[in-house]
Amino acid sequence: MSTEHLDLNPGIDRRVFIRGLGYVSSVVVLSLFGGCEKFCAQIKKRPTRRRLRTGSPKVAQDIATYKDAVTLMKNLPANNKRSWAAQAALHGTKVPNQFNFCQHGTNHFFSWHRAYLLYFEKICQELTGDKKFGLPYWNWNQDPALHPEFTAQNSPLFHPRNATTVAGNNAFTTATLDPILQDNNLFTFSSQIEGTPHNTAHVVIGQDMVTGGSPLDPIFWAHHCMVDYCWAKWNNELDNDNTNDPAWVGTSWDHFVDGEGNPVTVTAGLTTIMPLLSYQYESSAIGSAGPEPDPTPGEMKKIEERVRKGIDVRFEVKKRVPIAERTTLSLARPFSKETRVSPQDFSALITADRSKERVFVSIDYAQLPPANDFFVRVFLNLPTARPETPTDDPHYAGSFAFFGTAGAEHAGHGHKTDFLVNVTETLQRLTRSGELAADRPISVQLVAVPATAAFVKPDAELVLDKVELMVSPVLVRSR
Repeated sequence: MSTEHLDLNPGIDRRVFIRGLGYVSSVVVLSLFGGCEKFCAQIKKRPTRRRLRTGSPKVAQDIATYKDAVTLMKNLPANNKRSWAAQAALHGTKVPNQFNFCQHGTNHFFSWHRAYLLYFEKICQELTGDKKFGLPYWNWNQDPALHPEFTAQNSPLFHPRNATTVAGNNAFTTATLDPILQDNNLFTFSSQIEGTPHNTAHVVIGQDMVTGGSPLDPIFWAHHCMVDYCWAKWNNELDNDNTNDPAWVGTSWDHFVDGEGNPVTVTAGLTTIMPLLSYQYESSAIGSAGPEPDPTPGEMKKIEERVRKGIDVRFEVKKRVPIAERTTLSLARPFSKETRVSPQDFSALITADRSKERVFVSIDYAQLPPANDFFVRVFLNLPTARPETPTDDPHYAGSFAFFGTAGAEHAGHGHKTDFLVNVTETLQRLTRSGELAADRPISVQLVAVPATAAFVKPDAELVLDKVELMVSPVLVRSR
């Protein structure tokens, strides 16, 4: 077992260290805030993951190292656990299209992928000899087009794709990302990041990126670094808290290897402090949440204490309003359904205080679609909604996309077939304009939009298991 990923002082007993989060935290406190100076220096010099962009010499160096790493990994035998193919296979394969160890549609979407990224980064560092290398991240909100090194055909980062930009897709805009980042419940925040920008990027880029073998495309790693940065920014910069549930914290995985190819075991709890110990992000804007300056030692101490402690997080539902159950719909025909609610239920929905409650549309499918070459837009009270309806229409509420197709097997858990879209602001906007009133029922529309010119399987049918409106309280800290 290796703990090299945390850059430990060689004198630390590794068997004791790996037992859990508590010992890690005591080391962090000692090193960052008054003890173990050598370890403190290592932490300060931990690799930086920078935003992909042109014009930055540091980013250019990171890209050069990444290109070297990709080439070296592809030259390793396929049965070498550090090879490009072996690392991709931890996630899944494209032929057959299946998923292996990756966590999607679970409460460990963030934590598993964070560990996956870290060990991949360590392999890159070891093979290239650049121990300061940090994986660059693709900030699709600020830079929707892929960096030119990913599109140049003579570059090791080139890969066949359906698209090289997400420009024009509402899933990556400030209007969409702001309410997601403002959600302070880890579980609903994770679900929305996964279903909206994460899944949609996979669908838009296409080809290998929509399969279990998506890590075969070098952009996968930069895309998931951005997903990880969303979590890090939400947690460390925006002062939101992870769960302290022992079952979540203690979940462990042993299928990763370190930079030298040695097997490692890591817990979800340990992933929460990785950005404080093993790497750091160059801060950048995500929507209205601008870049933040590097924290002072005093601020770092407060961040570490808060992250280490966590809070009691649950996804609590105060009210459910059913809309539809077990309904078959055609991909090419928008879905529209009214719900008849009591005056009390209606009042609770349209007068929800955003500082205290959020209203979600919860959409649960019975199974994955036969092809995932589309994303789904959600509207309220617009039965005429079509793929051409603009996303600046006041009835538009949000979007989501599938990642995975029917028949793609997964080890250990089902793939994500349920989605949350925050409709609080849409309800209030329609109420202010007079389009929602006590004598008019609320309706929900789901509109499938092809990622390319047309659906691969336009006659495909999807089975909706359940659609409902849910009122959930905003998480209030107990401290």
